[in-house]
Amino acid sequence: MVFMLRSGLAAAALVGHACLTKLSMTLIFRLKTTMKATPKAEVDKITSSTFYKRWHATQLNEAEYAPLLVAALLFLASKGVDAPIASTLAAVGQITYFWLRGLIGHYHEGGMDPPPYVPSALARYAGLGMIAFEVFKLVK
Repeated sequence: MVFMLRSGLAAAALVGHACLTKLSMTLIFRLKTTMKATPKAEVDKITSSTFYKRWHATQLNEAEYAPLLVAALLFLASKGVDAPIASTLAAVGQITYFWLRGLIGHYHEGGMDPPPYVPSALARYAGLGMIAFEVFKLVK
């Protein structure tokens, strides 16, 4: 049997993941770069590093999609719509996109060509489109 997420569970997973991604940015970078004891040269070295730029961009992308996905998924859950395929595609796409983009990246970020996160982005787009259709069916 294939594992599928219901809309409410997918929303909860995405909220948890969003918390984890924000915490990761704080623990990996923000603590050190905002401490008075860290010399300016070290802060500049950290913030100009490829890893910092890639992680920062990835975290911003996650912050762009998570609220939209969570709100739409919670709306579906509140209406009793499970939308298992859409919910699973959106949640799995969002989460795997973050980790593949953040840890590997694309060619211009020191990563791979083609980027390994493309299938995750496509899954997220497909899930979002299917979720939009489910919302449309409810509000038409």
